[in-house]
Amino acid sequence: MSAPDYSETSQTGHDSQPASWGTWAESHEGLECLKCPEPHVCPVSEGQTVAVGGVGGELHTELKTLAARNACTGSMRPEDNSWELARDLKAVPKRIGRKVSIPELMLTFDEWHWLSESFLDAGRSRDQYWMGFLAQLQKVRVPRGEGTVNESLQYASKLTGADLPVTPSYGDAIEARKIAALHRELARRSKKKDKRYFLSYRDAAKVCDGLSHQQAHMITFALASVGVIEIVNKGKPGLNSGEAAEFRYLLSQSEKPRREA
Repeated sequence: MSAPDYSETSQTGHDSQPASWGTWAESHEGLECLKCPEPHVCPVSEGQTVAVGGVGGELHTELKTLAARNACTGSMRPEDNSWELARDLKAVPKRIGRKVSIPELMLTFDEWHWLSESFLDAGRSRDQYWMGFLAQLQKVRVPRGEGTVNESLQYASKLTGADLPVTPSYGDAIEARKIAALHRELARRSKKKDKRYFLSYRDAAKVCDGLSHQQAHMITFALASVGVIEIVNKGKPGLNSGEAAEFRYLLSQSEKPRREA
């Protein structure tokens, strides 16, 4: 399997990682230092884990697993796949008790790029994808598995029947009621005075199995039309835009569940 040669970059060590990728990477020196090295072939027997540039053991395996999990398959744009990888990587430092080093970032990216290559734009170089990936890392606000949205999703997805909010003029459609329940829970957890909160349509879709983000988008606008929620800010489209839509829940947060007759 192909793997990058980190013999030069690993000498800088973990402590050399800049505090801000955006500012440092914009300089000429930053661009040169952050260029992804050309891969070399490491003959490895199947199942064997080899340390690369000081990256080895369980972390090495985990990083390669994250890269494989988010590799392009043609169902999403490459930028969307790399954004999901960035979210996964942002959650790693909390588990390992330190920042992810540059060689570790390169290892993960290189594996992702190698697995995704047949779906990438031939007109974009490896370094262009690498720099774009670093920019995405800076934009991630909520790592995978963390934050109010994830906690609200876990709660709302388990609600059934009478525990779900009543959606006026929308009948008993379970998808609409579960998305409304997600909005209600986010409003309850919001720390803002007017109880506004952020939610992406991709996250909203996770409240129901098999629901696409396009369907979640349509249901969300329908809920706004019947007065369940208010769309405060539509945000910016795109998985890696860094700006989710902003909402307010308009029904009572303490509403009594509807009981079946």
